Amino acid sequence: MPIIIIPAYKPDKTLIMLADKLWDYGCRMIVVDDGSGEEYQSIFDRLKENCIILSHSENRGKGAAIKSALAYAETEMWDKSLIGIMDCDGQHLPEDMMKVLAEVGNHRESLVLGVREVGKDMPLKSRLGNRITRMIFHIASGVKVSDTQTGLRAFSAKLLRRMRSIEGERYEYEMNVLMTLAKAGVPIREVPIHTIYRDKENSTSHFRAVWDSIRIYKDILKFVLSSLSSFILDYLIFTILMVFLPQ
Repeated sequence: MPIIIIPAYKPDKTLIMLADKLWDYGCRMIVVDDGSGEEYQSIFDRLKENCIILSHSENRGKGAAIKSALAYAETEMWDKSLIGIMDCDGQHLPEDMMKVLAEVGNHRESLVLGVREVGKDMPLKSRLGNRITRMIFHIASGVKVSDTQTGLRAFSAKLLRRMRSIEGERYEYEMNVLMTLAKAGVPIREVPIHTIYRDKENSTSHFRAVWDSIRIYKDILKFVLSSLSSFILDYLIFTILMVFLPQ
């Protein structure tokens, strides 16, 4: 049975319907209440029958919620061959999650992304942000990804420990995953999924356009500088060897 991780901050009843459908597909779910507050407790209480519920006493961020679930899966769940991650707000369909899991089942060395079509069905702000980030990611990593901002992802247990160790507590964690795995040569595969937004303003998202973007691009820059410094060090070592070793 695959494990589905769902980080949740102030969810609505969409999360309950999502969990019910995933249960029907035979999935086990770890839902992380990322400091939603008492007024949302009734939703998490309704999920307890079919889901493992983990709770943060305060909002720590999407990355922290994902890593809490990964830690639980690694230490407490014996059967964790396939792991999926998806958002709680209905932007991801359960059937698309199953398509992504099927792909990673056939390619267990890979990270598999459920990628949306970056077109007119996506709000303008999200469309522009995705295109800019996609371009910067390609320049920084040398790897092309169609949808760098997708939260629908899957991987095998072979990557679990590495995923836990990747830096980032909030939305930058998802970009750090792509950068880290691309740098390590881990294949990144893509599966087309539906593009779903509940309104033009994408009001269900808790992404903070300014501060979260700063965190994301700051970490991309850190990766670029790290790669550049490694290149300079390799070049210096090569030059020293060419000078001092006999030809």
